[in-house]
Amino acid sequence: MVLGIGIDIIEVRRVGKLIEKWGGSFLNRVFLPDEIEYCRKKKYPAQHYAARIAVKEAVLKAFGEGWSEKIGWKDILVNRSRKGRPGVELLGKGKRLKEEMGVERVLVSLSHADDYSVAQAVILGTE
Repeated sequence: MVLGIGIDIIEVRRVGKLIEKWGGSFLNRVFLPDEIEYCRKKKYPAQHYAARIAVKEAVLKAFGEGWSEKIGWKDILVNRSRKGRPGVELLGKGKRLKEEMGVERVLVSLSHADDYSVAQAVILGTE
């Protein structure tokens, strides 16, 4: 059963400006070390950071919470399968919320172009 869906789009340039202005303090507030390491290795890191922000926002929307005391940025780890499929691992408060809601699986899809990154999340489980 679909418990929630969420979508988000973000301007890559906006993320790039945040990184330029705040550097590591911004990155460490929003991303986990594995995410930072992954994005830093890319030719256009801001594009990959933006995609991960879009995924996190889409997951927050799918949970119906937004950024709140129940779940935050670093409670969502954006990762990839061996074949490159995007996914998420819920940690800390995200894991607790997942258990409370009976969530069995969180599916995500992301895409990016030069100027924008977009992501969608679908939460599946039992009601």
